[in-house]
Amino acid sequence: MAEIKIGEMIKTKRKERDFTQEELANILGVTKAAVSKWETSESYPDITMLPQIAQLFHITMDELFGYTLVYQPLKIENQYYFGLSLDDVDKAILDHGTVKECKLCKCARFVGDSIENTWEVRVQLISTEEKFPYILQKLIKPGCVIDGYSVRLADGKIIDDNKPNKHYVCREKVWEYRNTDIKYVRQMLQEQLAMGLIDEGDM
Repeated sequence: MAEIKIGEMIKTKRKERDFTQEELANILGVTKAAVSKWETSESYPDITMLPQIAQLFHITMDELFGYTLVYQPLKIENQYYFGLSLDDVDKAILDHGTVKECKLCKCARFVGDSIENTWEVRVQLISTEEKFPYILQKLIKPGCVIDGYSVRLADGKIIDDNKPNKHYVCREKVWEYRNTDIKYVRQMLQEQLAMGLIDEGDM
């Protein structure tokens, strides 16, 4: 909690106005002992007297309390999360994000017309770089599809509003959509269908 500096301010301003403690006491209708206690922070003026004191010294209430407002603009940023196989992307992506999780997974992949089970290292990358989804898009290998999402943060706290905040990356395009808003999901699926990434039956 910030220190209350009323007593110190009263003493400073009283001396600037060349008042004795007794003269200030007479102006405010209190005793000299009361003024003395204010200045040594043994007690504080009655709250109803504070505007009168501030007006007498030509200062604001904030100045009387010794309070200085420090303005800090709200920092809003996106934090991106993408899970991917290290085999699917150029390792240069590691210069743009932080690996939060790394694990060995057994995955099914198409090899020609057949499906083969392979082991691969999958990581979860986190980044606050604004261009991260687009950088990732350029660095993924042809034919690979990567799904991820983002959250919007204000001074580190998640903002939950109606703005699109989820990103879907594939080999050709970055979509922005939000699961709770069907229009973004529908748009994403239509574009995937047009690109031949999914079939009508997947819709």
